[in-house]
Amino acid sequence: MADRVTAQERMLNLVLALQHTRFGLTKRQILSEVSGYSDDLASGVSMSALERRFERDKAALRALGIDVVAADDVWTPGDNQLTRYHIDEQAYALPEDLELSGADLGLLTAAALLLSRLDAPEGRRVAERARALGAPHDAAADRDGAPDAAQERSAELVVGGLLDLMVYEPNLRPLQSAVLEGRIVRFDYHTQDHQRTTRRTLLPLAVVLVDGRWHVHGVDLDRLPKRAEGLDDPELRRTFLLQRIRGVVRPLEERELQSGRVRDAQTIAAERSREEWAESVVADLERLRREQSARLRVRPGSEAAVRLGDRLHAVGDAATPETTFDVLTTDYDLLADEITGYGDEVTVISPESLRTRVEAKLRRLLADHTGEGER
Repeated sequence: MADRVTAQERMLNLVLALQHTRFGLTKRQILSEVSGYSDDLASGVSMSALERRFERDKAALRALGIDVVAADDVWTPGDNQLTRYHIDEQAYALPEDLELSGADLGLLTAAALLLSRLDAPEGRRVAERARALGAPHDAAADRDGAPDAAQERSAELVVGGLLDLMVYEPNLRPLQSAVLEGRIVRFDYHTQDHQRTTRRTLLPLAVVLVDGRWHVHGVDLDRLPKRAEGLDDPELRRTFLLQRIRGVVRPLEERELQSGRVRDAQTIAAERSREEWAESVVADLERLRREQSARLRVRPGSEAAVRLGDRLHAVGDAATPETTFDVLTTDYDLLADEITGYGDEVTVISPESLRTRVEAKLRRLLADHTGEGER
């Protein structure tokens, strides 16, 4: 007989489930899918008892400072069976000036090892890195209060293990490392129409998450002028979507590059701190998102309605069979990709450029599958 899930494990499972859902989960989904509820549901515990347990867990998490957000269904507000729950990680993010001691890192390692039980391969990797905490070190350095090289390396490995548990974008960690180390990288990048790729050489300044997608912002060495003039031109810096990167990001050695271009890129990077670059690119992307909206007609109760979720802002009467919404986006082409996948559940009203993109993608799909896309 399987061991009973403890209250602590159940709440951890709940946090993980609500963190890693883009569109939120209904109460029924939580009770039937999250371990600690689903096990008891399968063994005959009543739904009403599990609902009360969920309410207690939700209150306990909120008491710990973890805000479980409840979002009404846009067509049936007030129906708690259709309410979707999620956790907004940014609402309880750790303070930027937080500094971790060796003891703190040890506790984090223990937490990482516990979490790694959810994924055996990742668990082995984290366990190997965590064992570095037991590496020999200089006792004299402990008395002086200064960490030795082995301790610093251990801390680096532990943080690396924690990152491994959280990373889902394959090029995210290499780019984050490049930002921290000031390394120049090279990668192939898809154009918006996905018809071709271009090779980019970048000194990354910041990696940020905006609108549910990872972006890297940096100095585009291919755009630098031949002379060190006009380095304040914002066009020398570009922002790239990680999901459009083809293949693996490759760090470059300085000897592979023209020394003058490296110096110019480093000059631009030195204008601000890493934190200031990150704040700047987030502000730019958020401003772009506010400026770029699309008006859509979405079929109620459809997959599109669920997946678009709280990104939809109702326009007019929400009781019509197909309701009109405004959606904000940082990238019309990515939105067109998403809309194309919903088929006839979504109709683009405006802008015309988005309608044209979606139509072109649908024709391409038709051509790929039937050879009749150009009729």
